[in-house]
Amino acid sequence: MNKLVIANSGTGQIGKSSSLRAVYQLLKGKGYKLLVEEWQGTDIKAIFEIDGVKVGIESQGDPSTNMEDTMEEFVKAGCDIIITACRTKWGTYDKVAVYLGKDNGYDVLWAAHYVYQAPGADETRAFLNTRYAQQVYQLIKDRINGVL
Repeated sequence: MNKLVIANSGTGQIGKSSSLRAVYQLLKGKGYKLLVEEWQGTDIKAIFEIDGVKVGIESQGDPSTNMEDTMEEFVKAGCDIIITACRTKWGTYDKVAVYLGKDNGYDVLWAAHYVYQAPGADETRAFLNTRYAQQVYQLIKDRINGVL
């Protein structure tokens, strides 16, 4: 199986982190073995074992966060699949495209969660984040099963 990074890419303040927290909650709810779980405020860094495959999740993706260090930790931990938030350019983008993709041989899948910015639509955003999490989960299973 080739290593894979799913990079939830986008501009600031559009919900990248909350969509990845939904992925974390989905995996945790399915009962997969949790090897690492570290919270920094509302952001999560976690490593799950899914069918013998290490899957790292980092919800921070903005510049000047721990995202860049976490990617190095995930590589050292032997994560086969990494799911992270990142911006569309500069430091966090380069960490995915260059450090993970070019330097460490991960296939890079650029993704984007659903962005719904209607005022007072928290329930709709939560619903859409759950849908996004289900899609990411299916991508994980597809990679593990050799479909992707």
